[in-house]
Amino acid sequence: MSDSRRLACLLKDCANGFYQQMYFLGKDVVHPTGNQLSAYGFEKSPSRGLKGTSCYAYDAGDHRIELYGSCAGVYSASSQLVYLRKKGRFYHWLPEHRLVAGCWSQEDLDAGKPESLMTALRPLLQWWLDYERWIEKRHGQAYRERCYHEWSKIKSQSPWLPPAAAMAWVAEFLEKRAQTTRPKQFV
Repeated sequence: MSDSRRLACLLKDCANGFYQQMYFLGKDVVHPTGNQLSAYGFEKSPSRGLKGTSCYAYDAGDHRIELYGSCAGVYSASSQLVYLRKKGRFYHWLPEHRLVAGCWSQEDLDAGKPESLMTALRPLLQWWLDYERWIEKRHGQAYRERCYHEWSKIKSQSPWLPPAAAMAWVAEFLEKRAQTTRPKQFV
């Protein structure tokens, strides 16, 4: 298999992992000690799209991360990348404006080449690792393990990797790109 095809498979694997991560982020928003995304530094605002939902925005120097319940985006001067939960994958975002939950069409998306998607995805992966380290320091490893256990009960298919293995996989994916071990062989 070519590196490009292998990277495309790994990007799909990563999207499956981010689907699970979005559940974890939802648990963090309703944490008994308070909204953990807000405590991390995200600004919460009402969604301009779907009613009853919120947008969490975080400026991290040269890029901005926006999280909704149904999608996420990472935006920089050089690229715009979105994750759509409904489609279970990452795309280049084409419009000038940022994604608003529920307000997009297929014409707004570009599947792109795996290499360019990976380059655009790197800031989101790095934030994911940093955020999970922060969560573990605040609440211990057992908190995320409980989230994973709850997720495995409600998910009709097998959950993705357990939290510690998931973070090790994301770190490896950042470093090795197409040479990363597939998640099903990772544990």
